[in-house]
Amino acid sequence: MPRKPTEELEAGRDYYARLLPELDVEYFATMWHLFTVGHLVATDLDRVVHKLGHSFADIHLLGSLGRDRRRALRATDLTSILYVSNAVLSTRVARLEKEGLLTREQGADRRAFELHLTDRGRALIEDAILLIAREAKIVQLFRRLPPEDRQALSRILGDMHEQLDRDFVGVPHSDD
Repeated sequence: MPRKPTEELEAGRDYYARLLPELDVEYFATMWHLFTVGHLVATDLDRVVHKLGHSFADIHLLGSLGRDRRRALRATDLTSILYVSNAVLSTRVARLEKEGLLTREQGADRRAFELHLTDRGRALIEDAILLIAREAKIVQLFRRLPPEDRQALSRILGDMHEQLDRDFVGVPHSDD
């Protein structure tokens, strides 16, 4: 059984090309690498921030709240930003509120709650950012890339993210 990523890729591409000979499998490498690298990055970020007692999903939520102090975010804003369902967000918000990392306040229009980062939540975000900068494998790998590769990678992934984000605006998100 292949073990190296390139061997895994070739085995998968060959398998699907034989199984479905009419299928163009040119996209297979990009899709497989993005999926696998995304999973590895998420696993590593969870490993790093677990030292602070939280998941990277928690840190992402809190960081989203802390980015713009001029405007409060509602739960519906966060479901779009984080690509999660209302149920997942509601559970996470309740837990983080109980831990004193965020607050929920009645909005001006009385129909929705606004979410605010507490000082404790802000301190956790700062600790997480510093820890990620020191220990995350993706950060170390990115720093080793030549500047032109960093720029190309950021540009290509940014373009793909923009397109996919437009395709999924307003679509209910799966919790898988």
